[in-house]
Parts: sequence; C-alpha cells; structure tokens
Amino acid sequence: MDQYINPNVITIYTKPNCEFCEKAKNLLHSLENCVINEVRLDKEPQFIDDVKERLGNTVPQIIINGLHIGGYNHLVDYIESRKVDINEY
Repeated sequence: MDQYINPNVITIYTKPNCEFCEKAKNLLHSLENCVINEVRLDKEPQFIDDVKERLGNTVPQIIINGLHIGGYNHLVDYIESRKVDINEY
C-alpha cells in the first residue's frame, strides 16, 4: 500500500458503484493542478485488509501529501477549513 502514497500526489482508495467515491473524485478533479492516484480496491484486492486496518472500513479513503484525510465528508471539511489553494499540491 505504501508504494501508492506519494507526498506530491492525492491518493484515493475507491470501489465501483460508490456514490461518495464519485463525489470525492469529482471534487478533486474540479481543483486545478491536482495529481490524483486512484487505487480501485476491486482491481487491487491485496490492499483491502491493509486499507481497513490503517485507514478505515469505508471508501473512499483519501490521503493528501501523505496525510490521511478520511472519506468524502472529511475531504470537504479539509478543503473548507484550509481554504485549500490547490497549487500547494
């Protein structure tokens, strides 16, 4: 799992047919200069146990600059609280 966490990239762990995964990806894609690495757990099932143990049982799980943010609602709070300038990424 650690090979997917890059300090200059936003990593998002997702599953198909997940409404909050789509919302998070759409929000991230709406930001400029944002490099997103999506890890689909249905295609990379070897990471499921590690993600559950280290990040949580639900998806999406989002990591920004090496910091675990959480899910979609946490992402919204993070962006609003920091008034994120995406150029920082």
